[in-house]
Amino acid sequence: MWILVSVLFLIVVALILRIINYKKQLHSFTKQIHNLRTEKKDGLISVDNFDEDYINLAKELQQYVDEGHELIEQSEKDRQSVKHMVAGISHDFRTPLTAAMGYIQLAEKDEGLSVENAENLKKAYDKTKYLKELSDEFFALSLMENRPEEELTEISFKRLLENVTLEQYEWIGKTDIKFEADITDDSCMIRAAEVDMTRLLMNLYSNAKKYAKSSIKVSLKKGESDLILVIENDMDKDTVIDERRVFEPFHREYVGEQGGNGLGLYITKRIVENYGGKIMAEKRADIFSVKVFL
Repeated sequence: MWILVSVLFLIVVALILRIINYKKQLHSFTKQIHNLRTEKKDGLISVDNFDEDYINLAKELQQYVDEGHELIEQSEKDRQSVKHMVAGISHDFRTPLTAAMGYIQLAEKDEGLSVENAENLKKAYDKTKYLKELSDEFFALSLMENRPEEELTEISFKRLLENVTLEQYEWIGKTDIKFEADITDDSCMIRAAEVDMTRLLMNLYSNAKKYAKSSIKVSLKKGESDLILVIENDMDKDTVIDERRVFEPFHREYVGEQGGNGLGLYITKRIVENYGGKIMAEKRADIFSVKVFL
């Protein structure tokens, strides 16, 4: 009887030890795969127990991880290739489009033009200008996303905002729009390329300019860990805006009859996120605002 109990006890102990060993090896696999996935570098999955099933599982996991890394590397190469292609196409388009706009403007000066031909030339000019703006935006975006570290410097976002804001007074003075600014005294230093931050601000002001009915407000505050920029404007009551989609490229609902190429806020979002920030849009009654955290 005691022999049977002893044998059963040993069997139970052996099973418990085997289960513990299983869990230990599974935990090791989990940790190794997590490290390989998060560190995104090549490595070998080690096996503590030379059981055939463990070895086969390790081989399958290793193949899965290696294939995943290959897909990531190929995806990054494809992404870079597309970015360079877009930059090249955009650059090549800019010169002929600019020339075409110049030729159209010369043709418009012909005093012998009929009304119909003058209208057709205007349409051709507007379409060419639209393509030129698209080309410029794509080119600027490709430069921003491939910005080398040496082009980044410590700049005062407050000073930049004040300079860009002063540039808006030229067109604001020709309208009945009421402008208000509430800018912190803090210099709001940020490490960035000044050209990117300037484009961010210009895009936000351009957006407000297109849709403002009677007022534009800008505020800049320094938070505990970031700076907070808000630009808001009022709108006509019949202006339709889906704030959830305004950052989508070529979103035409918001562009409507006001013109624009539908890329301004999209590029603004890309700039903000490229610098680790956040951007959001909000509509309250007839007030539309964009808030940026950097």
